[in-house]
Amino acid sequence: MEDLKIQPTDSSLAIDLDVKSSQFTFQGESRPENAPGFFDPVLNWLKSYKNSIERKENRIELKVIFKLDYFNSTSTKYIVDIVKILKTIGDSSMVDLDIKWYYKEIDEDIKESGIELSEWTDLKIDMIPFD
Repeated sequence: MEDLKIQPTDSSLAIDLDVKSSQFTFQGESRPENAPGFFDPVLNWLKSYKNSIERKENRIELKVIFKLDYFNSTSTKYIVDIVKILKTIGDSSMVDLDIKWYYKEIDEDIKESGIELSEWTDLKIDMIPFD
């Protein structure tokens, strides 16, 4: 399966879904004008990835990093959808899922969003503050 890499813009995230290293990174600001056009390919890729790992014989240690500076309410829906798919991936007996949610120490909103996301999806997400 091919990696998915999306370069950031002034209004959209950098996304790096690296199959070989088993590390997925979502970083930056998310307020795309066309949220479905931006996020639907990511959701479809994640679903394909889930299907591809179901045929693997080796365990996968998947590390997911969220380092978001800002996201609007429309992006929130898609971020929740992304994490729900990640949860189904992590439910596989062949996957050890490790999700890190980085937030600036002074940004209570982003921190709270990560906590709520963990509660909504019943998924362990490590909250990591940084300067």
